[in-house]
Amino acid sequence: MKEIIFDKNKYSSYKDFYSQIYKDLEGEKIPDWEDYDDLHYNAGLLDEFLWYCHNDNIKYIFVNFDKEKIKLQKNYDDYEYSIVLKVFERFVKQYPNNTLEFKMDEDKK
Repeated sequence: MKEIIFDKNKYSSYKDFYSQIYKDLEGEKIPDWEDYDDLHYNAGLLDEFLWYCHNDNIKYIFVNFDKEKIKLQKNYDDYEYSIVLKVFERFVKQYPNNTLEFKMDEDKK
């Protein structure tokens, strides 16, 4: 199973995160998505884009995404991140050959 790690500390905003998703899932190699390098920061497009990867057996590891803090939506980034997390959670539920794991840096110790 391939692993893709997204570390929230590496992104200055949710927009960087969208760009990283596209890059890590090699969107430029998918003909229908070759012109969407940031998925237009749109959760609907992300949902559709993930479908193109549903047979890839990927373990998505989200590091430093504190779901409880994000749920509070204290800023716009948290709002966007909460939507993206819901998209991924629904995706792995629909396609259980893919998995989702959340870790915090302190979990590595």
